[in-house]
Amino acid sequence: MEDYAGEYAKEYNIKFRKYQQKVINSIVDAFLNKDYKNVVVEAPTGFGKSLVNYMVALILFEHEGFDAWYTTPQVSLLDQLEKDKLIDALGGIAIIKGKDKYICPFHRGINKEPVPVNLAPCNTQKGFVCRNYDQCPYNIAKAKAMDSWIAGMSFAFMILTKDIDKYWGTRDLLIVDEADDLESWAVDFGTLKFTTPQTFPNIYSVMRWAEVQLSNIRRKIRFYEEIPTKNAQIAAMLESLKRKEMKLEFFLDDAEDHPDNWTFTKKGATLELKPIDAGIILNTTIWWRGQYRLITSATIGPLQEFKRYTGLRGKTLFIRVPHPIPAENRPIIIKAVGKMTKEERQNTYDRLIETIVSIANQHSDEKGIIHAHSYEIANEIKRRLSLDRKIITHGKDDRTDKLSEFMSTDEPAIFVCVGFERGLDLKYDLARWQIITKVPYPDISDPRVREIWVKRKNWRWARYQAIKTLIQACGRIVRAEDDYGVTYILDSSINHLLKYKKEFPSWFLEAISHDVGTINSTLKVI
Repeated sequence: MEDYAGEYAKEYNIKFRKYQQKVINSIVDAFLNKDYKNVVVEAPTGFGKSLVNYMVALILFEHEGFDAWYTTPQVSLLDQLEKDKLIDALGGIAIIKGKDKYICPFHRGINKEPVPVNLAPCNTQKGFVCRNYDQCPYNIAKAKAMDSWIAGMSFAFMILTKDIDKYWGTRDLLIVDEADDLESWAVDFGTLKFTTPQTFPNIYSVMRWAEVQLSNIRRKIRFYEEIPTKNAQIAAMLESLKRKEMKLEFFLDDAEDHPDNWTFTKKGATLELKPIDAGIILNTTIWWRGQYRLITSATIGPLQEFKRYTGLRGKTLFIRVPHPIPAENRPIIIKAVGKMTKEERQNTYDRLIETIVSIANQHSDEKGIIHAHSYEIANEIKRRLSLDRKIITHGKDDRTDKLSEFMSTDEPAIFVCVGFERGLDLKYDLARWQIITKVPYPDISDPRVREIWVKRKNWRWARYQAIKTLIQACGRIVRAEDDYGVTYILDSSINHLLKYKKEFPSWFLEAISHDVGTINSTLKVI
């Protein structure tokens, strides 16, 4: 196999991290010489997926003229790519975001406040012609993205541009980073909520009702578009209506052929519609954008499961990268205090709190976090926990502020959090320990979860979701080869989950056991 990465290492004086060079060469070889349509890479935190993704795209561009899309659910990751000095030295990446992320430099609001481009006169005043079109930050970013051989955008932006083939059609290579959450992201996109007093006996009655709603929404869109000058409220309403129009169109198109792919609930006056098969959504919004696809994440899980639940098709190479951080630096200690299921957690809370206090006292001089899994559990911990140190909790509306408070404090604080299993970077002294209070099975109160797990009895799907989220949570506090931190799992349900060892990466199981061995990379074709 040709050492493609080695050529660039010499030319640009790149010092690749452990495993990076081998993985880059394997991916390029798979696309150029072995007729793979997809390469899926499961690489743990600390591996450096972004550089590998970019290097693969650069090599394919310079060897074969490939152009590329780079997409991710996290806008923050796009910001990191823009600021990455090594990627910038290699040529950089053109990032494009939604109009609301750019400030119009030529207009101000009533009180001279900055105005985002989506609310500037060019988007709110009918017939307005901007004399500074070429100086608009959004138009500049858009032009760079269209002209660049590699352009990055969020999943949301990729969906909004899916029908504008003139600018945003297919490219040779599609890179999807942080792909473990693709399924839930796609379901969130497909979910629809309406307020209506009407009741529905079945999905067909919902479809007939939705057809009427679509007509009404299109009529409203035409009305608001004719308003000569739109204020911020009208502009936001128009944008919201267009998103609903797009979602309703997708629902009606798909439900006509696959009515059993949709589930709905009616709680009070709220009607909620959710798709079951996320793969249908991803095939119409994401996968078609690249002839070849490079998909990376810290938690892919069994490849067949990933392909099944995301609709990925084509000959696929699966690369599982060993963990670059020694297992002794990231131990996972199981302290099974009892079951934390909804039915049994009341009998477990006393032992849970006692164990949390014991662990916190062992780490009295270090910051730590407690993954509560739900606000019910978080509130119970907050009510019962008594420690002589700063404890920070959050609600649904102050998540970002409370996280910033925790990260900025020099005290050995404890952050009791919900929904921070992904996207949280607590390297080094930002957190040296964490507690997982409950194995993160999907929320059974969600209508889609209930349909798949309870009605269709798909335990394998529920287990797959729990394992992915658990592994993501365990990766929040140890982020580099010279970092260290300990994870404690307190829910007894972990013992049942660990019976399915083949569904876990070897490096995860390695951290639980005391036997630290060498694990080789796995290359597998499915």
